[in-house]
Amino acid sequence: MIGPRRIAVVSAALVLAGSMGGTAGFVVGLRWPIETVEQWLGIERNPARRGWAVFAETDLPRYEMIKVQIDSALYLFGGFHTSETRATNRVEVLDLTNGDWERLGDMPVAVTHAPATRINGEIWIVGGFEGDHPGAATARVWRYEVASDRWSEGPSLPEPRGGGVLVALGDTLHFAGGYMTDRDTNSSNHWALPPDGRAWSSRAPLPKPRGHASALVRDGLMYVVGGSDRHDPLPIDVRWVDVYDPATDEWSAFPDSPFSTSHTEAATVSIDGYVTFVGGRDRGRGQENQDDILLLRDGVLPWIHAGRTPRAIMGGMAAVWKDTLFAGLGAEYGNSPTNPYVWKRPLRDVWYAADTLPESLGEVSAGIIDGVMYVVGEGSPHTLAYDVASGRWLDPRAIAARPSQGNHHAAEVVGGELWLLGGLTFSEGSVQVFDPVANKWRFGPELPFAAGSSASAVIEDRIYVAGGIVNRTTMGKAAFLDPEVGTWTSIADMPLPVNHAASATDGRLWYIFGGRGPGSGDGNVVANGFDYVQVYDPDTDQWRWSDGSPGAPLPLPQPRGGTGKAVFLAGEFWILGGETLDGEGANSDGTYGRVDIFDPRTNSWRKGPDLPTPRHGIFPVSLADRVFVAGGGRRSGWGQSNTFEVIWPR
Repeated sequence: MIGPRRIAVVSAALVLAGSMGGTAGFVVGLRWPIETVEQWLGIERNPARRGWAVFAETDLPRYEMIKVQIDSALYLFGGFHTSETRATNRVEVLDLTNGDWERLGDMPVAVTHAPATRINGEIWIVGGFEGDHPGAATARVWRYEVASDRWSEGPSLPEPRGGGVLVALGDTLHFAGGYMTDRDTNSSNHWALPPDGRAWSSRAPLPKPRGHASALVRDGLMYVVGGSDRHDPLPIDVRWVDVYDPATDEWSAFPDSPFSTSHTEAATVSIDGYVTFVGGRDRGRGQENQDDILLLRDGVLPWIHAGRTPRAIMGGMAAVWKDTLFAGLGAEYGNSPTNPYVWKRPLRDVWYAADTLPESLGEVSAGIIDGVMYVVGEGSPHTLAYDVASGRWLDPRAIAARPSQGNHHAAEVVGGELWLLGGLTFSEGSVQVFDPVANKWRFGPELPFAAGSSASAVIEDRIYVAGGIVNRTTMGKAAFLDPEVGTWTSIADMPLPVNHAASATDGRLWYIFGGRGPGSGDGNVVANGFDYVQVYDPDTDQWRWSDGSPGAPLPLPQPRGGTGKAVFLAGEFWILGGETLDGEGANSDGTYGRVDIFDPRTNSWRKGPDLPTPRHGIFPVSLADRVFVAGGGRRSGWGQSNTFEVIWPR
């Protein structure tokens, strides 16, 4: 418990910090980082910012610097280093293996708003604004020889430009966009410098002129992402993405980013075919400076939100080295470069906290449709909706509530709709269907058994349901529904009746893992549960299970129930969390964080990364190679939470 005197001292410090504009990042006088004070008081501004560690600290906090990464060496050039927008010509390199800084020779001039890239052993810095704010747009081009730490001038741009983008497509440099000499007028110019390096020539103009965009190369194409329409004094941040093909000298449109963003020029990096954008600015969403991490990818869902940085960082930097994301510096509020830190966080095979649910839920059911995860459960009548691309929860009041609330629903996505199958607490046997386009719920054909906490799967557009609790007793009946026909058809009973099991399909067979039932949790009560693995073949209408016979699936390594849905990902089944009465390996609350992964091809189990927050009554779902776990109870039995955790496995 925090004593009154302690509260008074810290409150006074925070008030003093607030009188300084609330932007300092330190408690004035005490020189404690705000995060330290928050931890001392038990305050957490946003759980989605967890998982980061301080990697390095600089003696010159700055923003809008120029960044180039060469393997594990991160080069930083120039930038603003005070809230009065004073420019620096400092050059330093950060070793991403150990966090050490090395000071190199200064740039010939102090530059900001300049893009850079590496080509043929040299770093090229093109255009920008020279000197302190407001700074003059320049056409000068600087070449930095990495090996010798030497500077020379390259061919100047045809006209001065600040805030443009630069990439190397093969051995040709391409510069596009930016602002003209008035620091405000957008430029659509696109110039290329061939390998002979003599002079820039015109290419197809940028379709949507702007500056402060980010540029990247994927599959030989140049992507120009986000940016600001105009610059001083009233910039408008944008969502635009344009793609240039040098083979045809043509531009095409790519899906807009989920929200407007600019000032991520030095905070754009690539990893495993994804492009990562960190922080930035969006003047259309309340707080201008952002803490978002966005990933650009191909496929049905071109954008994915991947968590948050410890603080907002506008004009900061980012790098990736060996599956670890590094981010930092930049301005947390406005133009104040108060952040001296570079943080690090693993990107792959490690859980991270996403934005918490708007309401706490237990005994969750979920499904993802068109990039939106819909979640229902015990504790709220609302249908919660999370936009995977933007990382935002939608307003629950704007989404229709299910007609029969209940809980313990099995759930599947079929035909672009979310189907809730059975349930407990007045939803036994009911089928409820949510159409997100119409934003309406309707009732579907009732289950042939009035069950809840059943197992389910979809195979060849048929919805399969088995087991569950009927009148406080676990039964083993099973059936499938053809949604087009609208009638249920009975299939062979389960060999071992279970409830609270995890189930999923590999597209051909239906797997049901663990659960409770006769002898260990026959009704809706906490019990140790079973290690059964049961497999149904729709072609033969036959079951087999982990009875030790030749070819039988190996049992679940830890008996338990309350694991919700199993997730089938990259040829393997993930079974997450769960609860127990007094089984081995659980925490003091009787819940599991363990993740067990089954490979049906080799009939083998392996351990996955534990959930940071052990829970039961969850309903894991997957999209774009990720696993999402929202809500669930932290204590065995009844429990609810607003915890939301995500993993991107290797």
